[in-house]
Amino acid sequence: MNSKDKKKCIVFGGGGFIGSHLSEELVDKGYDVTVFDKLYFNKSNLSPLLNKIRIIEGDFNNEIDLKESIKGQDIVFHLVSSTLPANSNDNPVYDIQTNLISSLLLFDECIKNNVKKTIFISSGGTIYGIPEKLPVKETHSLHPICSYGIIKKTIEDYLFMFNKIYGLEYNVFRLSNPYGERQNPFVAQGVIPVFLRKIIKNEKIEIWGDGEVTRDYIYIKDAVELIVKSINMNSSSKVFNLSSSIGYSLNQIISIIKNITKVNPEVIHKKGRDIDVPVSILDNSLAVETFNWHPVTDIKIGIENTYNYLKKVIK
Repeated sequence: MNSKDKKKCIVFGGGGFIGSHLSEELVDKGYDVTVFDKLYFNKSNLSPLLNKIRIIEGDFNNEIDLKESIKGQDIVFHLVSSTLPANSNDNPVYDIQTNLISSLLLFDECIKNNVKKTIFISSGGTIYGIPEKLPVKETHSLHPICSYGIIKKTIEDYLFMFNKIYGLEYNVFRLSNPYGERQNPFVAQGVIPVFLRKIIKNEKIEIWGDGEVTRDYIYIKDAVELIVKSINMNSSSKVFNLSSSIGYSLNQIISIIKNITKVNPEVIHKKGRDIDVPVSILDNSLAVETFNWHPVTDIKIGIENTYNYLKKVIK
């Protein structure tokens, strides 16, 4: 792919865990990549790419910054979120102001600038609410029980509207629970790196409830491979679960971690939380069939890779 033929891609939120892996996959596949992230963001996740990408530092909630960044771009990836599932209910108005409104401004600029495709990373873990049937297909009813999931659902609805009215091509990926290198082990989202940090620091592991909360986890490199494949494939289906389709309880994750690290940590059980869906396993068959893709990384290998990475960065 010579420089004239390279599609120009911009990754909003490209400096984070998912965004940096996505940017790396895009560069590896020969795309022209711009990363948009907040002012003075930590660029350590992008260190292998700094001489291969363009970086824009700005405010996702600033319409001027959005206008300037999208000029000349072919593909837009939207990964930005200012909240987490665990804290989004604390201030739903803030969630709307910083995530929904700015997303609408972004899609409006995509139309004005003739963007070829917009790809939005949604939330498979929150958007369905408490599943009525497992594994959860894309056709399952959507009843999120946290503001984070409600906003993701609403953004999906607006993408549908922008497609029908203005012809904006798009895909939505309802991501399950990604994990892997570069995931922040110091935040409330992502149990695998948090548990590994506790092991490395010789601390107790605290879990909400009895440890039987079950999720499916997908290794980040498998996830971004599919997202990048979707650039050049337009199908009648627009919304896809992005998952491994294999469920593991927290107790099973801890058991795997014990086997890998050879450490037997003390586990403290705290009272369960209302926001935690008991079991969420996403059916990935639509993505598998549409994109001729399937996740290849066994969870034991993925967790071992994550552990080896964190041992180097946690002091």
